[in-house]
Amino acid sequence: MGHTVIVDFSEFETEVMVNVGRRPDPTLVSDNVTSVQNAFKQLYAKDERLLEDQIAETMVNVINKQRLCEGYTAALSRYSYNPTDTSKAKVDAALYCDGHTPGDGRPDWTHVRLYIEFKRGGTSLDAFDDDDVDNPEPAAAKRAAARSQITAYTHTTFFYQHRNALYSLFVNGQEFRVLRWDRSGVVVTKKLNYVEDPIPLLKFLVYFGRLSDSQQGIDATATLLTPGSKALKLMAELSKDHPSDMPYEEGVSVPAQVSTVSPSQLRGSSSPRTRKARGKKDDPESYLDDVEPSDGSDPRVFSYVRKKFRESLVPDWPHYRLEVGPEKRPFLVGMPVYSSSSMFGRGTRGYVALDVKSRRFVFLKDSWRPFYEGVEPEGHYLQMMSSEDKVSIPRLLVHGDVPGDFTFAAPYAQKKYNERRTAHREAALERARAGNPQSGDHAVPLAHDEAPRGTKRSSGTLDDEGETRDGVSDAEGDHGAETGLESRYFRHYTHYRIVVKDVCLSFAEVKSSYQLVNMIYDCMSAHHIAYRDHSLLHRDVSAGNVIIRPILVDNPVKPGFKTVAWNGVLTDWELAKVVPKDGSQQRARQPECTGTWQFMSVAYVENHPAVVTVADEIESFFHVLLFYAVRLLNHNIELVTEFIIDYFDDFKLMKDRTKRTCGALKALAMKNGQLSTTGVMQPIEFYTSPGSETSPSKRHTAFEMLLASLLDCFRARYEVIEWSRYVKKTEPTVEEKPEENPRFIHPLRQGPTSAPLPAVLEERQPASTNEPSDGTKIMAALLDDHPSILRLLWKSVNPPLTSAGGSSNIKWPLADAVTDKLSSDSGYDPRPHVLALGELQKSVETHTSTYMEGPPPLKKMKSSASGSVEPQAGPSVQRSADGNPTRGSRKKRGRKGKARA
Repeated sequence: MGHTVIVDFSEFETEVMVNVGRRPDPTLVSDNVTSVQNAFKQLYAKDERLLEDQIAETMVNVINKQRLCEGYTAALSRYSYNPTDTSKAKVDAALYCDGHTPGDGRPDWTHVRLYIEFKRGGTSLDAFDDDDVDNPEPAAAKRAAARSQITAYTHTTFFYQHRNALYSLFVNGQEFRVLRWDRSGVVVTKKLNYVEDPIPLLKFLVYFGRLSDSQQGIDATATLLTPGSKALKLMAELSKDHPSDMPYEEGVSVPAQVSTVSPSQLRGSSSPRTRKARGKKDDPESYLDDVEPSDGSDPRVFSYVRKKFRESLVPDWPHYRLEVGPEKRPFLVGMPVYSSSSMFGRGTRGYVALDVKSRRFVFLKDSWRPFYEGVEPEGHYLQMMSSEDKVSIPRLLVHGDVPGDFTFAAPYAQKKYNERRTAHREAALERARAGNPQSGDHAVPLAHDEAPRGTKRSSGTLDDEGETRDGVSDAEGDHGAETGLESRYFRHYTHYRIVVKDVCLSFAEVKSSYQLVNMIYDCMSAHHIAYRDHSLLHRDVSAGNVIIRPILVDNPVKPGFKTVAWNGVLTDWELAKVVPKDGSQQRARQPECTGTWQFMSVAYVENHPAVVTVADEIESFFHVLLFYAVRLLNHNIELVTEFIIDYFDDFKLMKDRTKRTCGALKALAMKNGQLSTTGVMQPIEFYTSPGSETSPSKRHTAFEMLLASLLDCFRARYEVIEWSRYVKKTEPTVEEKPEENPRFIHPLRQGPTSAPLPAVLEERQPASTNEPSDGTKIMAALLDDHPSILRLLWKSVNPPLTSAGGSSNIKWPLADAVTDKLSSDSGYDPRPHVLALGELQKSVETHTSTYMEGPPPLKKMKSSASGSVEPQAGPSVQRSADGNPTRGSRKKRGRKGKARA
């Protein structure tokens, strides 16, 4: 996991508790100490190794009987799971506000305020190690499993609720720990014996009960909707199918205007109140009446949009009102259509939301963006390009950081690291002053792994909100030059929301190869305009960041009607960066490889920390095209899941074990211009139809020609790159001197003279010494900008007429897409494989690098303008990336490609 800061309880009390509330008054617990201590001692009087049930029941009874948390009740839930939770998590116990305590023995994740996990006791079940403050996460299987378990419970709580932090208790036999979680890490207290001295435990529980909702980590800009509320009724009303809803298939004709339905009928039955009524402060739902006048645009929606909104209104799932932007614009949301698979990091969630003011369906993305200087939010870049009417990007409605929401663990880890560094240096100076010639500031360097990995580096101090008062982050300065500070785990985040006007479709919806290439063309055109007009690079071109926006265009053949057309949209500009075009030196702003592992270019991975270039991004577009082609088209790849893993997910460690390179299949395709199947390594062929015994498959010549042309460009690029490397390695340096001692030649050794070699062998030179031809250099240069590649894509789907004026022989099938070969029953899930290899890499590294812990999990395919996914099966998709995967070997995958633990 690598996200833990471990401290003494006294430090937690004085530095963490007071950061969000006030230090608990010891006198508040004095009356309870004796009775609580007696209860615990009586529990352990006969047996020090009790069952978890016995410990849990006693602890819950003590908390409730003594009313340690005023206004809260503890409840057990060890043996039943919440029916809305497909992961079937059964946390041992939790604290709930009075009135929301479940009575059925199931966890109510919507109302959990603090959860408690119990273990029987002993080091083998302790999730953390107090003896190694720099690496407090032991790797032993049972201990890692315990840590993974509580991380999963935390993730589930964050999944159901809108939070910026969460407290929990870990009780292991007679010892307990207090934990505070957020998206950057977890602060954990060292274990204490609550039987011998229950005061620390009691102080924390009393303290917790006195915290406000926001101090407990509840998001103040998210309001849980209550059953029977007007907001829920409005959501239900607008989720119903409407006769005016439009089909969304490309090429379908729809009436140009709606004559039978007024815009007000599509905006819900709620009618604006009088100014006096709207001004009442005692009505918490008065915001529902603040409706904007119709802007005159078409009020209809495509049928899939309303369907997605309706599917998000899962019974018994929490529904919220979220505020977005400086104006606190309200939106109503149900279950997210996708959510991050990890507790730590951006924690991105996407919703098909209802805009209260316009009564329109929109897409809302809630995330935690990296808090680095110079890293702008996604909405900044969408605003920058908003004047471009034809650019295929999401249409921004509103965005903004959530005021005051910053992660605490990362800057706190930085603070503790600075304290250790200062202590090391002061101890070294003391030894030097004492006359120890072996000691001095330079004689006791801080161990490389003592730095809190990935914390934002700052020369400032920690303020009351946990934010560093601005210094320079690692990514902006001389990364790790002074202290060896890493950027691998802890990262500082700020809470961010963005809303765009369009709810889009996944690329997996395409019906033909022709449509697929056109969608890629649209997305690459958007990338081209951003670079040409704004010097902006996207830096995360991936399968999850290309989506489809249906629009209405004029129908010249059928008056009074419009035609549905599909546009490819390039979304998720949160990693974008303005880059100089004059060749001046760039610096990486964020410490990791930027982008999604499966679609990074081979050159970028091999040359990191080099910056991303246009050529890298164009290569990423190729990988996206291939990814969807393998999923949706006819071809000769029998083991699709295996191929996806081998080409996109696979990686290998380099000799120094601190860097990784792409898998062999991807490298072979780029460097040799050859697409091969996994295993037998046969050339990949695409077909226009599935074929049968009586009707053999016909080669898809047009698509194969496009792929071959693109591969020619990539092969040329890598030939030029290899030549440049060779020249750099063989260039004589100033320090080189002529050889002073010639080689010894044995006087009695003679070579054979009667066995002449063919000229091809006699005159062979090292392959890399051959400078690429001018033609190769020209081909490689095509990737330095977009126009030539865009022209290639355009010509492939719009072939020129023949000399006789007829159509070209190059044909594209009308509907050659097949059922998605990576559907939910395909067995494909890259996360266990990827995370296991990431753990393997981490375990063998002697010095950490700026690389992440293995390639990141593949993003689910987007189906909305800011990145929704499909399919969504509830919390089960959130479970496997808790940071502690079971170690496994890639060779243990079954035929389906599923990683086995």
